[in-house]
Amino acid sequence: MDNTTTQTISLLWPEGGDATAAMGNRAVLRHDRAATDLGLDALASALSIEPRYSDAAKTILGTLCDQPDVIRYRHDVLDDFLNCPGLATALEAQLPSLAQLGYIGDAHRAQETQLHQAVSRLGELELYVECVKQFKALLVAAGENLQSPALRRLRDVLIAREADPSFQALAAELPALGVAVRSIRSVTIGINLDPQLLPVEATLLAINAQRFKGASASVSLLGKLLGANSSDDYQGIAQLHSVPLATARSGIPSSNGQHAYPLLVPLFKDINDVLESVAKPVLKALTRYIKHNGQFLTALEAQIAFYLGAAKLIERLRTAGLPICRPEVLPVDERICAVKDAYNINLALRLLDRQPGMNLSAQIITNDVDFGAEGRIFILTGPNQGGKTTYTQAAGLLQLLCQAGLYVPGSSARISPVDAIFTHFPVEERPSLEAGRLGEEVKRLGDIFTRATRHSLVLLNESLSSTSPGEGLYLARDVVRALKLLGTRVIFATHLHELAADLAAFNAAHAGDSKVVSLVARSVKDAVAGTDADSARRTYKIQPGPPEGLSFARDIAARYGLSFEQLEKTLQERRVIP
Repeated sequence: MDNTTTQTISLLWPEGGDATAAMGNRAVLRHDRAATDLGLDALASALSIEPRYSDAAKTILGTLCDQPDVIRYRHDVLDDFLNCPGLATALEAQLPSLAQLGYIGDAHRAQETQLHQAVSRLGELELYVECVKQFKALLVAAGENLQSPALRRLRDVLIAREADPSFQALAAELPALGVAVRSIRSVTIGINLDPQLLPVEATLLAINAQRFKGASASVSLLGKLLGANSSDDYQGIAQLHSVPLATARSGIPSSNGQHAYPLLVPLFKDINDVLESVAKPVLKALTRYIKHNGQFLTALEAQIAFYLGAAKLIERLRTAGLPICRPEVLPVDERICAVKDAYNINLALRLLDRQPGMNLSAQIITNDVDFGAEGRIFILTGPNQGGKTTYTQAAGLLQLLCQAGLYVPGSSARISPVDAIFTHFPVEERPSLEAGRLGEEVKRLGDIFTRATRHSLVLLNESLSSTSPGEGLYLARDVVRALKLLGTRVIFATHLHELAADLAAFNAAHAGDSKVVSLVARSVKDAVAGTDADSARRTYKIQPGPPEGLSFARDIAARYGLSFEQLEKTLQERRVIP
């Protein structure tokens, strides 16, 4: 048999289906909460054409591929799915066959009797042959439109497999083997009766290619005994009965207390022995094709579904008026993520779920993300509900999508892979926390420094907000100083506006090649005299610049409904003050 029949193909890994071998050191989302903080479940669901594929999509997203050549390999596959919509539609139509092939293969390996092994293996090989032919035909029909090395290699393997003499012999022999097994539709049993007409002996008379039927109104017992209707040898003279499985196997007493079918136990054993004798030569014939199985195809099911989901998601976002593009993948050491017109894909999906088909070009505010030599640590300040958390999460999702081999939200993108993503988002205070909320925050921050590298991405959202502004600022400066020394990429969304002040002096005073830069969630203040920061209109634009000087305490108070204006309004509504 040609050695191509033992090859494995993967649409995710150039070196085959073994992710570990293809990737080397596997990068993953760090911290138990990283997937939650980035909304990974929602993204995986949006990428799944059926709910059963969601777990596979989440695994692909959460296992960060940090090798540029592997990421490009995946981007090429996705391009084929986008550029060959007819192929994508045809592949989607074949997914149920792959699912059934996997199910039959698992069932075959679980069978115990030779009879059922033969029937199951026969079904597996029939579907396997059909899948090979169908998938080969689809990929050949795509012709030169097929550009990805992965799909071209799959096509070549399928062509070689179909041309393999062993495969051809299998395809030619299967119909006859199927007839040998599936032509058995019934058995004829002879039963001897005693003088009281009770059954006392039974034997098998014949194996038949037709099923028996129960008596019809046109068939009489007398007519059958006298030879009438003899042309219908499989028409019964009484009702067709189904024997309960427990009775057939163990002779359990019937409701009248007698063993109604005591002969069925040994008789059914004889039936099984006879049928297995028929199955043995079929099973023996199938052993010649033991190297043939559909496992290499069934392994592609979730991968094909992943790309189909990605292609549909891209089309959905483009139809909604949003930009999404294939990123240019840069070397890891460049530590760059430069995306124009980026946005939070989960936010866009939530809006589309609420109003399917709506145009989001005016609803979604895009922003640039630009990690590079001019800034790798961003202190992001601005008013409460000004878009800081949305932007921070968006940066993480960009990396996830790129490194999964997918397009990213934006009009253009140049991205270096990261070796891990660490998140530090607020968590609800729990009584079980021995050290309190601040102690838990500090512990989680400390854990990041035990594993992060200069090639990691660290996303901090309102970290150290559980203590006083003065103490939080002191701790935050030390954290940023250490991150600068490490050289990693960071977004620190915070209400500690003083942390973003005088960064030129901070960069000059502290070691490390990750420059610290101030980003601001812009707001436009109301021009009416007497208004204050809380009446500012949020623009949701994130831009470089010094902090706008909004007070940390005032923002926190407004967030919890405790600003003076909010409390005054409450008292007025209660009519306890004028």
